[in-house]
Amino acid sequence: MQKQDKTRFAKVMAVLAEIFDQGQEPSEIKIALYFTSLSEYEIEVIERAAAAIIKSRIYPAFPKPGEIVQEIEGSKETQAISAWGRVVDAIKGAGPYQSVTFGDPIIHAVIQFMGGWPTTGDWLEDEMVWKQKEFERLYAVIKARGSDMIYLPGIIELQNGGAPDVVTIGDGRKMIKAQGRASP
Repeated sequence: MQKQDKTRFAKVMAVLAEIFDQGQEPSEIKIALYFTSLSEYEIEVIERAAAAIIKSRIYPAFPKPGEIVQEIEGSKETQAISAWGRVVDAIKGAGPYQSVTFGDPIIHAVIQFMGGWPTTGDWLEDEMVWKQKEFERLYAVIKARGSDMIYLPGIIELQNGGAPDVVTIGDGRKMIKAQGRASP
């Protein structure tokens, strides 16, 4: 969000207060704290999350920032499952020879921890159920720690060196543009 979104954000907070705080206006401090906590998201995303919470939430207390984030991003479990789906698609699409970026440094760190991108080509179909379980478990752990890896080198880059030709999976292009191209 930007500073100019503060008025729209205050309206979102007022609507949530009307439903969950028996109409009691949220304080300026509460609005400021929530604004800061949710500032990485676009105002439209926050408005959609608030609307979804209003439709589905049954608890009477005002939703915490973490609940709004969870509505936006999904639960840790659904995030890990979604990330696994992207990895499987990339294995089938780009393969282990190409360097790849997913736009999600957590995926990069998990794959690196599991042996690196080239090893995905050695995974057998019979192993995929176990690889998925390992991936999802590691995704939750590494997400809590954080990562800054911007891409995964493939076999061609590792064997030949030089500037990588990175295949973008999903929104990886945004990540490369934002952070610059650097090796993992």
